[in-house]
Amino acid sequence: MAREQVAGAIILGKLRERIVSGLYLGYWRPGERLPSIREIAEAERVDRKTAAAAYRRLQEEGLVRVRARSGVYLCAPLLPEPSGPLDRLHRQWLEHTYEGARALGLDTRTILRLINTVSEVERIPLPVVECNWSQAEALAAELRERLEVHAVPCVLEELRAGEPVLADAPAVVTTPYHGSDLALLAPGRAIIEATLAPGLLRQIRDRLTAGRVLVVVDTPIVEHKVRRALAHCDLGPVIDDQLQIISATDRAELLAAARNVRTVFLWPGAPQWVDDALLPNVERIRPRRMISDDSLARVQVAILDAALRRAKSAVKMQEARAV
Repeated sequence: MAREQVAGAIILGKLRERIVSGLYLGYWRPGERLPSIREIAEAERVDRKTAAAAYRRLQEEGLVRVRARSGVYLCAPLLPEPSGPLDRLHRQWLEHTYEGARALGLDTRTILRLINTVSEVERIPLPVVECNWSQAEALAAELRERLEVHAVPCVLEELRAGEPVLADAPAVVTTPYHGSDLALLAPGRAIIEATLAPGLLRQIRDRLTAGRVLVVVDTPIVEHKVRRALAHCDLGPVIDDQLQIISATDRAELLAAARNVRTVFLWPGAPQWVDDALLPNVERIRPRRMISDDSLARVQVAILDAALRRAKSAVKMQEARAV
């Protein structure tokens, strides 16, 4: 019995990491079918009962949905539902108005009072939490550019429950690796787990067909995370020989590795000096955008919901003064 429990815990950990890594890299999308219980049992050399128990646990955690006689499917991240039908209609209207305003190049301050409230919420610090500052700043900078929000980088280990940057935020942005940690630090706050744009993984896969690729990250911690994440994605049989991942901590070692590759892929957060130090004959790719469109849409919805709550609170205060 103890042996079965240990095997179950190992399979559960492997499945959870595989799913989280696939989400982070955009390799899997919500609603996609995952490997069957039989396939997992055969691949990990355990019985089907153990594999099925691992999937049931992940279903309890909200990561997957097990459908009888159909398969196992990846669940979509759930956002809190509006408190009532009117709020739901308001959110839909705000969503459409906000998208239309941006498509026309209109500033939010030029439209109705409710959109002015959105503009106020956009100026409230939006914490973007990652394992180190450079990763958090890379995400925050893109949110500032693409959504015009006041995104601020935060390091997970430096945060404490109840801090104003969390308590006063309209939402908290992180990655699938840290969502559960933030839920404990900021209970009741909307947690947006940002995933990478699928194009990043596609660029790496395409370059691997042409030659060796060096992926440069900023720290050994990120190197370990990216290495594990990429190992869960199907990049083809040449990944071990053609792909190298290295952190930008040793300049000499990095430049030596770059001499033997065709392409250097600068992972989001990689320092600028790497780009400047590479030889001119080496192709270098530094993605300008890394956050998936779906993640941006979820951040935008969280901002709109916060604006609705703020506007409703202001109306109640005005009514109270008038009495």
